[in-house]
Amino acid sequence: MATNAGDTAALTADTFHKGTVWGMVLNSTLGMFQFGYILTILNTLMIYFQKDVYHFDDAEKDKYSSLLNSAVTIGAGIGALVAGPIAKKLGRRMSMIFIDLIVLVASFLTLITNVNVFIVGRIIGGFCVGFNSTLVPLYMNEITPLSIKGIAGTFNQIQICLGSFLAVLFGFGLPDSDFSGFRGQWWRVMLGFPILIGTIRLILVFLVFTNDTPKYLVYNNEKEKAEEALTRIYKQEYVNEQLELLEHTREEEEKAGKVNFRELFGSRYRGRLLIACFIAFLQQMTGVNAFIFYSTDIFKKGAGSDQAAVTLSTLFGAFNLLATLVSGQIIKRFGRKTILIWGDIAITATIVVTAVLFMTDSTSALVYPIFLFIILFGFSYGPVPWIFIAEILPDIGVGIAVLTNWTGSFLVALLFPLLSSDTVMGPGPSFLIFGAFGVLALFVLIFFIKETYGLTPAQINEIYSPKVGVDDKDNTPLTGAKNEVSLQGEYEKMSDA
Repeated sequence: MATNAGDTAALTADTFHKGTVWGMVLNSTLGMFQFGYILTILNTLMIYFQKDVYHFDDAEKDKYSSLLNSAVTIGAGIGALVAGPIAKKLGRRMSMIFIDLIVLVASFLTLITNVNVFIVGRIIGGFCVGFNSTLVPLYMNEITPLSIKGIAGTFNQIQICLGSFLAVLFGFGLPDSDFSGFRGQWWRVMLGFPILIGTIRLILVFLVFTNDTPKYLVYNNEKEKAEEALTRIYKQEYVNEQLELLEHTREEEEKAGKVNFRELFGSRYRGRLLIACFIAFLQQMTGVNAFIFYSTDIFKKGAGSDQAAVTLSTLFGAFNLLATLVSGQIIKRFGRKTILIWGDIAITATIVVTAVLFMTDSTSALVYPIFLFIILFGFSYGPVPWIFIAEILPDIGVGIAVLTNWTGSFLVALLFPLLSSDTVMGPGPSFLIFGAFGVLALFVLIFFIKETYGLTPAQINEIYSPKVGVDDKDNTPLTGAKNEVSLQGEYEKMSDA
């Protein structure tokens, strides 16, 4: 594969300031830490709220668990949709400041002992989660040199898992019986923790990482600021060629024109949009958020005590984190379609076993399929759908897929605690719904998904377009940004060597 000077530099790991770049990566992905933390925090808290804070009875606990978790997903869907336009108008850095200020307000509202105010706080917190789910990958993509894009990208999922793990771990601080003193207020520490994380990112963005992304600045005709931002990232001898590369990419994209909603639903993109939305929805229909939202309740059915259930939920989060840490090696060696198919088969099997154990009252053995489930998920349906979706869709299409994913999360958060109650379906049949979806999904994965691993954007466009290599609008060959060659596969080959 032929590369120009700028591309060659981008493939070399010693062309950039490692400390600065990794600092920017870690700081920006604190938004994804918030994602995992806010999504998971009620997992252990609802049992405590029932005992002391809100004194829910069993029916109220199920109802408010459903409302408070689904409230997050409603806000997240809105946040994911508006993040792109806001980031385009305000810039990536100012958008980070904006959303961190909002998360401070959201977290403060959850500290007030009023369930209606709590729901509002959860909706606003969900807005922040969804906003970060769009903003952080966008920012990361624009500040990381090509040679570390792959490993830097895994930090998104790692921070989500870390936030989720810490949210459950904090549950050990909740009292069992004596609700007085500091331990009686520990629930406020747990709900207020995002204030600390948001404040840390705010301070670092204000005082240390003061530049916007080079791409954003170039695309907004701020060449001097873009050069300054590139100087913070790259060593001086590579700044000019990186600036030229960004300017060239911008010119090519302007020539090619950007994809709008009409084109997205046209013949060239419609098929792959449906596939991407299906994969995004399938990630939720594996049942992962049934465990993330309600694992403490699920484990309590088998473990008996609250403390044992919290311990098992913490181990669940730890396995999720460990699996995600090593998932990069699997993604590096196997194709997207291969991982999705075998992941679906294995995950569906664990869900069916979980359902059978519930239906046969063998709940003491639940830990085995559930722990295996989260390990398999961390290897496959945690990271791979977002890699695949970003490969087959333009940015505007990715936003729709993200919304589909949050719609699935909303349905799981709202319906699972209601359906799994003993007065409706019970947990066994409820898990079978996920298993049935997994079986049906296998046919879609086998017959409609096309492998994208190692392919350039032009090649992906060819295998997914009804008119191979031809633009729908004017029947002319695809050029410019639509025929841009990816260097990631080249780098992975070099790193393997």
